[in-house]
Amino acid sequence: MDINDTNQDQDTVKSTMDSLGETFKSAADEAKEKAKEAAPKVKETIKNAAHDMAYGAAYGASFASSLVAELLPQSIKDGLEEGSNAGKDAAKRTSEKYKASKSDSCASDGECSAT
Repeated sequence: MDINDTNQDQDTVKSTMDSLGETFKSAADEAKEKAKEAAPKVKETIKNAAHDMAYGAAYGASFASSLVAELLPQSIKDGLEEGSNAGKDAAKRTSEKYKASKSDSCASDGECSAT
């Protein structure tokens, strides 16, 4: 094997590597372009799926509670209403206590904590 054969082999390897590099770059550019094209469709699909899940959950909860409300005796309905109101009141009192304690901690040292 003489020097010309060696140079030809090196040129062939270099040409092959350059061609491979161009192929990978071209494939990467094409993949990026396809991803940009697909992104709005994927976002729309996710948005529609979230809507459908929320609709199904709301429908199921509303249907079940409405059906149960129609079938339950009045004494049970009254108990559910009273319990619901008591729970709302307790949540409101707890929230007010939390806000007051947070406000007090801000007032005592001049700075408010991040909590």
